[in-house]
Amino acid sequence: MLTLEKDDTATPVVGIYHESQKNPKKPSKMVYFSHHVDDDRSNTADAEGVLHLHREHLKKKNLVNGEDFSEVCKMLDDEVEPDQNHPLRAPYWSIRDAYERFLQREMYLGDEPEYRFEHNFSRKKDDWVGTMSLIGNSGSGKTHHLVQMLLRYLRATPDAEKRPIIYLSPEAGIDKTLEPLRDKKWSMWYHPIDTSEEGLKKKGKDAATYFQTEIMQKLDAVGENSITCWDDFPDSAPSLVPYLEQKYNSSLRVARHRNMGVISLQHTYAGGRKTSQSLQSNRHITFFPRSQQARTIRFLTDHLQLGVTEAKALVRRFASLDRYMTISMFSPVCIFNSKYLHLL
Repeated sequence: MLTLEKDDTATPVVGIYHESQKNPKKPSKMVYFSHHVDDDRSNTADAEGVLHLHREHLKKKNLVNGEDFSEVCKMLDDEVEPDQNHPLRAPYWSIRDAYERFLQREMYLGDEPEYRFEHNFSRKKDDWVGTMSLIGNSGSGKTHHLVQMLLRYLRATPDAEKRPIIYLSPEAGIDKTLEPLRDKKWSMWYHPIDTSEEGLKKKGKDAATYFQTEIMQKLDAVGENSITCWDDFPDSAPSLVPYLEQKYNSSLRVARHRNMGVISLQHTYAGGRKTSQSLQSNRHITFFPRSQQARTIRFLTDHLQLGVTEAKALVRRFASLDRYMTISMFSPVCIFNSKYLHLL
């Protein structure tokens, strides 16, 4: 179950942050997953709040109106069971089953606008920051999302603990979304690498020489304990792509052992050899459902074995609450955005 109480078996899932925390060093609260389910540790919340996101679906399923639904929720809060002849007896048990399930497997912050779920990199250099892919169309917000994560990390982490950030992109010098990272105060840690055709021409080098001197030397010099970002590398200079693909895939395999964060931005998860390794190795995958609902639904059905109806409902629910949805691929497998956390 999901809980805010930590025990010996609890696994951290995601932090909850308050709007007053501009450069948060630690969350206000941490959400944990625990296998211990007992009355003393179980979650408590008003039924209408827990069922808010499912209200319309449950009304249709149980053929009740808003007034009847509220009455059932009141009975749940008061721990009153309807008698044998009560007209809401059948809807009560159906809605109670949903309430008990969602109480343990979901958290919703929509009614608390000052709080948000937020995924941040660890500030401790010895902690592994993980591997991650952000998948979306051009303009979906994936670069902005990553830049904000990197900025939060840089602002919250002491200089002695900051990791070098290597950013490979065919638009490393011209992408306006990266402008905040080009600030002089981050120059000691932010290292952009141009992988475009123009970059090769400016250096006057062939692909093999450019890869060795401009990319591999930097990766080898600061690879361990670094955060390496691969931004749309399939759109790099065509002659460079085979080298980048091989290095990206090999980096994923050894990332944990070298304490290296590997993050990629992709247009699709169905990119053949360019993305197949990431689907097996990624700790987190972030989609942007407002611009790619069908693709996100297909991922949930193909890779997480959700039913089509359930996947559609989930994606539409997340899209209505925020621009992104992050899937934690390691146990516990869950999906979250800034306002909603759902345990699969």
